[in-house]
Amino acid sequence: MPIENKILNPAPLAYRRFSGHVTMDELTTSSLALHADPGFKPGTHTVVDMLDVTDFDIGFDQMRDFATLTRNRHRDRGKQVHIFIVCSSEQGRWLAEMFRALADLEPGLASIEILHGFPEVLALLDMPPDTIKLFPEDCQTESHLLNRLSS
Repeated sequence: MPIENKILNPAPLAYRRFSGHVTMDELTTSSLALHADPGFKPGTHTVVDMLDVTDFDIGFDQMRDFATLTRNRHRDRGKQVHIFIVCSSEQGRWLAEMFRALADLEPGLASIEILHGFPEVLALLDMPPDTIKLFPEDCQTESHLLNRLSS
């Protein structure tokens, strides 16, 4: 499956990795699984790793419906969340920008940031080193660049 979900316990954080060719059915299925996971509590922020996306088969209307569903799910949970989308390819950026634009059409409790790499995500989340180690190893390759006084 080109989308994997992982709850990074004990941090209130979900990590999602998209790879290869992503379809709307796969996005819907993985999203349902994430929201059904008991570890995905209200207020759990999400990091979406789209660095390995090669292509996608998701249309505008499908993404509009998915963005509305995402916004409503977080509104129903009642806690503000941040979704950090990491992408570098043209395909990944296009999909991320479409999702953000459609999600921003109505106010909701999810804010979406699109970033170029994991150093940006790790810096924004300002996590201690033991929490950074919860990410897959290839996401930590530049974590040494973070100069934390609390380390």
